[in-house]
Amino acid sequence: MKYDIEADWLLLNTCNYTCRYCYRPVEKLRERIRVAGGIGDIVGFFNESGLTWLLHITGGEPLVYPQFVELCQELTQEHFISLNSNVSLRNVIDFARTVPPTRVSFVHCGLHIEQRERRDAVPDFINHVDLLQDHGFRVMVSYVMCPDLFGRFQADFDFFLANGIVLIPKALQGSHHGKLYPASYTPDQRQAFLSYSLRAEEQFARLKGTCWPPPTINLFLDRDLVQHGRSDYRGMPCNAGYTFVRIRENGDIQRCGARDVLGNVVGGVFDRRTGPSMCNEFQCPYFCVKYVIAA
Repeated sequence: MKYDIEADWLLLNTCNYTCRYCYRPVEKLRERIRVAGGIGDIVGFFNESGLTWLLHITGGEPLVYPQFVELCQELTQEHFISLNSNVSLRNVIDFARTVPPTRVSFVHCGLHIEQRERRDAVPDFINHVDLLQDHGFRVMVSYVMCPDLFGRFQADFDFFLANGIVLIPKALQGSHHGKLYPASYTPDQRQAFLSYSLRAEEQFARLKGTCWPPPTINLFLDRDLVQHGRSDYRGMPCNAGYTFVRIRENGDIQRCGARDVLGNVVGGVFDRRTGPSMCNEFQCPYFCVKYVIAA
């Protein structure tokens, strides 16, 4: 999978779930879907950029975006994508059947167990994950470790493992009940997270094989995040703006954070950096690990 530039693309804020531990406020999750531009405008920008892109599509919930499957079909003709989704909507079936898995880095399926149980939709989740895997997609399944879910994680892990699915614990990030996470995990919770993550990695390797290369969004890195906190790379050279960017729901292209806008997808403008520049943001650990240039 050879590409020139990688993007973390927040396609929209809107989501059909309102998980109590989501770091986005409910009003954002429930906001009216805003389409920054037509499929032709969006795909045209990437095709005319002269670059091959790897686009990590996230939200909100991307599957609620109008004509989402058609957008993926068009993008994957010349570029690569990944998908971060709760895979709760029926159009994930069309995605699995019509989008070429060779053009998809991975599909990250978020299991939000309380939302699923409330809708009697746990079997649907298993079926959709199975469908994606049967069609050749690389799938990983995460489970956000909200403090009061630690007590049930082991039973959930065993249940889904019996159905061929490995639950990878994901660190809670942001404010929850007035506390900041993952810093507010107790020592016992940190130790449990470490144990759960190591077991998940072992089972994942057993089912997928050791040749499954880790994706950019590597959930097993959350062990370091929980044990040691987020690293601060500010002041270090980084390839953000050159071989990595963020794309916002309005189409803005950012070097990394909101203070440094390099263009807009719909506007057809991208003032790409010509090389590394100094980090000035405190951002996502997954991309920082990959693109910061160590001293």
